[in-house]
Amino acid sequence: MKARALRGAAPRLAFVVLFCLAGFPPLFKAVTAPPPAGFDVAPSAPPSAPAGRPLYREEFIDPEEPLQTAHCPALVELGGGDLLAVWYAGVEEGSADVALYTASWDRRSGRWSSPCFITDAAATGAELGRSVRKIGNAVLHRDENGRLRLFYVTVSVGGWSGGALNVKVSHDDGRAWSRAQRLVTCPILNMGTLVRCGAVRYRDGSIGLPVYHELIGKFGALLVLGPDGSVRDERRISWGRSSLQPSVVPLDDARAVAFLRQSGMPERRLLRSRSADGGRRWSRPALTGLPNPNSSVSAVRSRDGTLWLAYNTMEYDRDNLGLARSRDGGETWEDVYEFARAGDGEETLGFSYPFLIEASDGTFHLVYSWNRARIRHVRFNRAWLEAL
Repeated sequence: MKARALRGAAPRLAFVVLFCLAGFPPLFKAVTAPPPAGFDVAPSAPPSAPAGRPLYREEFIDPEEPLQTAHCPALVELGGGDLLAVWYAGVEEGSADVALYTASWDRRSGRWSSPCFITDAAATGAELGRSVRKIGNAVLHRDENGRLRLFYVTVSVGGWSGGALNVKVSHDDGRAWSRAQRLVTCPILNMGTLVRCGAVRYRDGSIGLPVYHELIGKFGALLVLGPDGSVRDERRISWGRSSLQPSVVPLDDARAVAFLRQSGMPERRLLRSRSADGGRRWSRPALTGLPNPNSSVSAVRSRDGTLWLAYNTMEYDRDNLGLARSRDGGETWEDVYEFARAGDGEETLGFSYPFLIEASDGTFHLVYSWNRARIRHVRFNRAWLEAL
């Protein structure tokens, strides 16, 4: 009798669960939608002879008389090899006047446009119809159809741990943007999700957006969005209270490696986690041999399978920013160059928050926060790397 009662209750229980999930669309999609296809990664090819002359150039993106603080830059390649950068600037981090700015880089002239205001707390609050106290980190993603998305953090209550993700969309490479929409990433309060590093692509057009949480613990995750930008799933990369801002690098259609900023650990080392199933499950983060002074890093995979990492090369401060290379999928590293170093006795606010990409023509582009006052752009090619 009891068995029959339980069997009869099972369909009703399943209905109740699905009904509740349907009341929270992202969670309903996460349970009912099939997982995304494998990562969209070009197959590894043996390195060819470096083409052309060695190239290395440095310049500032923002004006000579900038606002007091400029921080957290990100890059995306546009059609034709042009670039678009985004960062935030204002009196200081978290102040009410902080706004997001973009600038475009023309491949033919090699010059940056003047910065363009995109949004601030007041403008985003008006578009969302809610109070917004401050604006934070932002990243850009361009899909295969040329649709550009700007993901960025806002805070309505409290500090960064209460942040929420928002998105704006552009169909003309950033000249005009849609009204802001808030992404629903959590069914309770929808707070605590932040972004820093660039997104990865899946073969079916889905987006894997590395995010992190600070509200309850400090840990990284991969937020999966469908081709239409709707939230489908979130997969934990790390646990606990000591890891942030994952930089995710697909190695092939199934395997990926993530490098995470350590936060509050006695071992001041960069963390590494791996996935072998398209980002659904991740290994427990392990310490690497690379120092990490509680600072963001940026990693990319070049066409020959080499991994490149822009990171702060010291344990206790951000006064040095360098480039490291790995030929074995991130197991071992060798330092190859130092982009910035504070002079002896020089007081700085550091060289930090690097964002590194390899463009379609094989040129590498790096942006970073220079002394937390300006945004620095570095471009170099493989011929220059081979000549080091």
